[in-house]
Amino acid sequence: MSSNRPNFLNYILIFFSIVLLVGLQTTFWFQMFGNLPAPMLWLNIILYFILYRRPPEAIISIYVLGLFLNPFTAMPLGIIWTMSLILFMGMLFIKKRIFWPGSRYFFVASAGMTLAYHLVYLLVSMWLDPISAPVHFFHRVAEIIFTPLTAIPIYSLLTAIDKRTHKETLPESGSLQHE
Repeated sequence: MSSNRPNFLNYILIFFSIVLLVGLQTTFWFQMFGNLPAPMLWLNIILYFILYRRPPEAIISIYVLGLFLNPFTAMPLGIIWTMSLILFMGMLFIKKRIFWPGSRYFFVASAGMTLAYHLVYLLVSMWLDPISAPVHFFHRVAEIIFTPLTAIPIYSLLTAIDKRTHKETLPESGSLQHE
């Protein structure tokens, strides 16, 4: 029973962090920086789940994150979940071929995932929405720049939570594994 307690505590602390980070992104950021686009802090959390959790655990966590994220955005839950699943599959594909644990990889993966997010969002929006999302080129470029800049602090926060709660992560490289 004591082995379940750290995992339960881990999930509570991570989802509490999600609510704080998404609140920071959607309200506090605009109070401090005006119309400057906020980094997508939640996207780095999804990336952490993909890279450092087993796939079933990552999918469940990502879908729960979508439920937490939904009240903070005008994006429909179906699009959040569809995009999350597409990003999950794409990043998992890349992770199985190229992966090394650490903050540098997380930073590079965050940059790639942020770019992929915007492309997937536009495609999913055209596919599912009657009125597709506008491009807003400079807004999207700013998010693509700012989101990876927040990757290292978020990575540090989440790894600290994992260490503090004794959560086992997946440090192995997908390209070196023999199945």
